[in-house]
Amino acid sequence: MHHTAEHDERLDPGDAARDRPIFEGQIRRLLPTSGHLMARRLRDLLRAELRSGAFGGGRLPGESELMARHRASRDVVRAALDLLRRDGLIERRRGLGTLPIREEYIVAGAPPPAGRSLEAHLALGRIAPRLLHWAWIPAPPVIAARLSDVAVGEDCLCIEYVLLLDDRPLAVFTNYLRAPEAGGVDQAVFRDDFYSLLHTGGIDIAGCDVGVQAARADDCAAALLHVLPGEPVLLVEQTIRDGTGAAIDYALGTCRGELQLEIGGIPRIDMTAALPR
Repeated sequence: MHHTAEHDERLDPGDAARDRPIFEGQIRRLLPTSGHLMARRLRDLLRAELRSGAFGGGRLPGESELMARHRASRDVVRAALDLLRRDGLIERRRGLGTLPIREEYIVAGAPPPAGRSLEAHLALGRIAPRLLHWAWIPAPPVIAARLSDVAVGEDCLCIEYVLLLDDRPLAVFTNYLRAPEAGGVDQAVFRDDFYSLLHTGGIDIAGCDVGVQAARADDCAAALLHVLPGEPVLLVEQTIRDGTGAAIDYALGTCRGELQLEIGGIPRIDMTAALPR
């Protein structure tokens, strides 16, 4: 294959070397300043305090107190509060100060112990499902691959529902339950939460694997969760296992952005051992 002189000119390494300082200058202009980074760190600290209920239902400390507490300038404090305001977590009212306006929920990633409802486990308010779909389906390949001893096309029970917290939608889940376990559950008793449904069917729950990913709400999820299309949501993937380690249920969910999933007990992993040599 022959190259034209013009094409060879574009590939001249000298051009790349001459353009590099321009490119690096553009990158430097895009990088946040130390003040921006300080404001972001303070925003994250205040957000963690909001999540922990440190301010209760009352207002946040004033600017002067925040400056003293975090050894930050007024500009940094104001920038951090502005970031929280853009996140929809606070509003600043003249004469009243800075007030939290959106609740955030911390929920355990592990299932509740046998005999304890999710409502009691989370202690956030009344938990209930709004059932959307309950039907036997042939297991698609992706579901068969995630459930133990299930072949493609074998029956599994598809249960889709909105998880309500005090009648407010918090998440929407679609569960795919293996036939041996699904034969013991009854739609009529699905009034509390999915774990309780499994327990009433005599199904042993020993643990679960959880994966999460940030995303934006599509039109359907937005309608079900009462958020605007494009708002941040959390995608959740969960595999429930029995005492033998067998995967008996696989679920895909979409949670509102104010939900924080708390996963504890993760063992230390030597990442270097997993790298190719």
